[in-house]
Amino acid sequence: MVQIANFQYAREASNYVKILNELRSLGAQFAINLPTIVFCGNQSVGKSSLLEAISGVKLPRSDGTCTRCVMELRLIESVKRWSCQLSLRKEYDEHGKRLNRPYETRFGEPINDPDMVELMTRRAQKALLNPEDNGDGFLDWDFGNQSYDEDSRTNALKFTKNVVCIEIKGPDVPNLSLIDLPGIIQHVDRAEDRRFIGLIEELVKDYIRNDQSIIIATITCKDEIENQPIVTYAKEADQGGIRTLGVLTKPDQIEEDTYDIWLKILRGEAYKLDLGYYIVKNPSKKQLNDGITFEEAREAEIRFFETDEPWNRFHMQERIGIKNLQNKLSKLLIKAVKRELPNILRSVNEKLEEVRQRLSGLPKPILLDDPKMELIRMVQTCFTNIKSDIKLWNELNKQFEQFREEFYNLRPIFIVGCIVDEATKKSSPAKFDLLKEKGEYPTIDNGNGPSSSRPNSRPNNNNQLEEIKGSDISDIMKEARGILLPGFIPYPAVAMIINNRKTKWNRPSNDCLNAVHRIMIELVDNTLESTFYRFPKLVILMRNKGRAWLDECKDQAAKQINFTYQMELNTYPYTLDDKLMIDLKMEFFEALREAAKHEITNKTPTDTLNVVASVMAYLKIATKRYVDIIPLTIIHSYVNGFSDRIKEKLMEAFANNNDESINDLAEEDENIKNTRDDLINREKYLKEVLNKLDNFGIVEISEN
Repeated sequence: MVQIANFQYAREASNYVKILNELRSLGAQFAINLPTIVFCGNQSVGKSSLLEAISGVKLPRSDGTCTRCVMELRLIESVKRWSCQLSLRKEYDEHGKRLNRPYETRFGEPINDPDMVELMTRRAQKALLNPEDNGDGFLDWDFGNQSYDEDSRTNALKFTKNVVCIEIKGPDVPNLSLIDLPGIIQHVDRAEDRRFIGLIEELVKDYIRNDQSIIIATITCKDEIENQPIVTYAKEADQGGIRTLGVLTKPDQIEEDTYDIWLKILRGEAYKLDLGYYIVKNPSKKQLNDGITFEEAREAEIRFFETDEPWNRFHMQERIGIKNLQNKLSKLLIKAVKRELPNILRSVNEKLEEVRQRLSGLPKPILLDDPKMELIRMVQTCFTNIKSDIKLWNELNKQFEQFREEFYNLRPIFIVGCIVDEATKKSSPAKFDLLKEKGEYPTIDNGNGPSSSRPNSRPNNNNQLEEIKGSDISDIMKEARGILLPGFIPYPAVAMIINNRKTKWNRPSNDCLNAVHRIMIELVDNTLESTFYRFPKLVILMRNKGRAWLDECKDQAAKQINFTYQMELNTYPYTLDDKLMIDLKMEFFEALREAAKHEITNKTPTDTLNVVASVMAYLKIATKRYVDIIPLTIIHSYVNGFSDRIKEKLMEAFANNNDESINDLAEEDENIKNTRDDLINREKYLKEVLNKLDNFGIVEISEN
């Protein structure tokens, strides 16, 4: 059997075609243009044989019209054994009106015998043509000796726009997606069937007008090309001829003295198309009746083109035969899918935004018998969702960690004494970082100045840490000493050095609060939107209530933060942890004194070392204290304060309304309800499409 899998696809290609199949199964083609290979042509031009060669399975065929619905072939590579699952996708009702939302249902169990596909496909088609009957009733339908035409007279419909989906999986099955449309008809035997001429014409034109459709115009060499409507339809839909590929069939039936025009077409000299033309030779009716296999059919095709004039001398051999056609189709589809997925994502987002905007403009739908109780229930749901949002705490912790990093970057670095390199005996200024542990300091001053340890996500005009030299401390002490005798440490100097550092503490605290406020606004807005999205007026009202309470809680938290800041700034340095203060001071003092020993000139006075040690010890305690108290304040005063009373605040939105007012808000007419239901359905399946694209990892590409 000739399988399209014999052609080498790139490994990544399978994933692109799988996502295309998944999108189409959701009915995404009604919302956005999907890349699609569409086979179309006159009735009995050989489309069925063409698709059989590509799919590797037999499909319904007859001398007359056998394809009375759209067929979609989904070919999916799998390590499991070969199987085929048929499905029915309803896109239109029995009157031809498009459904608000397409839906797809399985037709029977998976098939493991390829020879059963033709019969089951015929049964699936019959199920679609009898929409009022239970589809399962046709799973074992016995057609007896009835021909396709005879059987069609027993169906409720003669044609349908709905789709039989044939999903074939197996280790030798490629990843490809094809659409087969009913053959175009120009004449019917019965007057009552004339309407199907226009129905099929409309169906074909509808599929090929999609600018993402790759039109496979199947053209028989048995008839003049001008007489085949698909040529005209394709030219109307694709005026530039950039997405139409012509497939010439039945080359063995070309009339004498007419070979030149077909050769010109193949060479691109007549009826030009950017994708060009291919020519194939499929089995004759006699060969099919004799039971020719797929392998034998392809071998016969090769012999025909190798031995028959003028094909054996035709120089464009890459345009001859089913194998070359298969390879071309694969490349075209994969290229189109890879190119268009980002655009599809953007289109879905645009459609989704359009639907949401239309929904937001609709009045409230009818509620339950007691509208007020329904609103109370929805407020409770909203309250629960806000309280239990796990992602919120993940985001808050990120902001608190960011605050800690920015706050730590305000610490000063003290440069006192020297470090001597034992090997070179050279000395360098010693740097002391109060946040480092014993043994990690001092470090060498490389002259570049210290920088913050990690990048900031919030703007910071200066990532360099402040440096304070021992001589700077000595100068401050001199100014603060007054009438104190030498050797006495002026406490105001210590307090001034500490408080000068604390003046910068308020900025990162407020930055953190503002960041948390933005996160809370997004959470509350999204939760309110998802809870009350059917009620545009309520969404606005609830959002205003939520924002007002958020602002109030933020103001309260800001006051608490400012109180803590003012307490640190305007109170003399204070701690009850005497032991830690003394231990840290002694630890720093010993390290400072050791570094000062290596100073050759301008040795740092001992009282200066004492002051530096005291400042470092206290700032370490105060820094660790402050970096905890700010997040705790935000959590207690803002986050918890908001959550504790948000239910009460939202209830205020309608607590004072009487029953008449609420019922008035809830009233709507039938047309509005139907419109809303349609939009909600569209929104739902657009979200499903978006979810498929997000899971696939598609990134939207900006038009700019």
